[in-house]
Amino acid sequence: MTDIARRAPTPWHLWLVGVLSLLWNATGVWQWYQQVTGAPAYWDAMTAAEAAYLRAAPVWTDVAFGAAVWCGLLGALLLLFRRRLAFNAFIAGLIAMLADSVYVHFLSNGREVIGTAGVGFGLVVILIFVGQIAYSRWARGRAIIR
Repeated sequence: MTDIARRAPTPWHLWLVGVLSLLWNATGVWQWYQQVTGAPAYWDAMTAAEAAYLRAAPVWTDVAFGAAVWCGLLGALLLLFRRRLAFNAFIAGLIAMLADSVYVHFLSNGREVIGTAGVGFGLVVILIFVGQIAYSRWARGRAIIR
């Protein structure tokens, strides 16, 4: 009998967290893609100050943001496939997001440009990563993901 055949049915909460994580992180990947490809609709939706700020940011911030959202998407897929490496992918995504946040909050005038709402949203993104990490660690400890 294969490993998959012996596994218990996937619990409903894994499907819920996995699908919500997939949708959330896919949205992040879409946003990153729009940013790095220079999609006019993406840039037109910003204020002139926001667009100038993002265009002037060093390339490593695009790489960090890209790594964060792609690792998040990978983590969500691994979670849905019940793979324990989801935890590692979410950790890598959080580290990349924190690197991007360091630039926004400490190495530039990002807080002034994005305002209170932007700062709050950045905190929400980090907290979602923490939640994904906590859930995948919990699921790994209970052998829900292997």
